Amino acid sequence: MQRMILYVPFNASSRGQWTLRRNAELVGQFPTRDEAIRHALALTAAMRNQQGQPAEIKVEDESGVWRLADIDGADADEGTGSEVN
Repeated sequence: MQRMILYVPFNASSRGQWTLRRNAELVGQFPTRDEAIRHALALTAAMRNQQGQPAEIKVEDESGVWRLADIDGADADEGTGSEVN
């Protein structure tokens, strides 16, 4: 079974939208980073519960480093977790 990976790229613009992507596909645009991550959390939970499909969220920080969001823990809204190379 293929793993679903959702991406929340960093947005330096104070007026820009935060995007949520599944690979190159645009999933949605949100006014804040927190809203983009909340939507990603809802999608990953649904995929795990309905189809048993593994899923993860990668969040880019302001320095361009991608990190795995802890989708099972309390810090998921912060986009922190294991560093991704």
